[in-house]
Amino acid sequence: MTSNPRTARHARRWGFGVGVAGAAAAAAMIGMAGAPVGRADTPDDVLDQAIKDLTQAAQVLEQAPQASLDAHVLAALTPEENLIGTSESFASALEADQAGLPAADQAGLADADLAVLQADNGILDAANGFFTADQAGELSSWASALPTEFTTLNADFGEISAIFNVGLVELGAEFFNAIGVPDIFLS
Repeated sequence: MTSNPRTARHARRWGFGVGVAGAAAAAAMIGMAGAPVGRADTPDDVLDQAIKDLTQAAQVLEQAPQASLDAHVLAALTPEENLIGTSESFASALEADQAGLPAADQAGLADADLAVLQADNGILDAANGFFTADQAGELSSWASALPTEFTTLNADFGEISAIFNVGLVELGAEFFNAIGVPDIFLS
């Protein structure tokens, strides 16, 4: 097989273009990931907003008429409501625990708290999507409800991951604070 220089030149151009576009997309995603949500101005406001998002998500799910739901969808709704309640309690406990930490540690926990806020916002978005799908009659069968259930499940895993992360970071901050050593992981 012989090499065609013209084809090779076009392949290099396309490869370069794809590489530049990919790098630009990655840079944009990295910039967006570090950007604050915008509704919470201070670290104290972050967990307050997270709690409000969870409360609103619970209220949205309560509006779904259960009579129109498929049995599988209805069975998935109760654990979702339980996760929201547990997450709400956890966010309240985090807020109380972090109030006792030094200001530097509280500032160091801001990124972890923001991850919790973003995960809670994902739960709220999933709850709104669930309600919208229910109103459109898309949850009347198990098969038609799968996309909505996968969206909810994805939000749940995001919530569990954020809670685990902030729990570990806060535990480390409390440990280092208790022994009187600056927390090197929050710096």
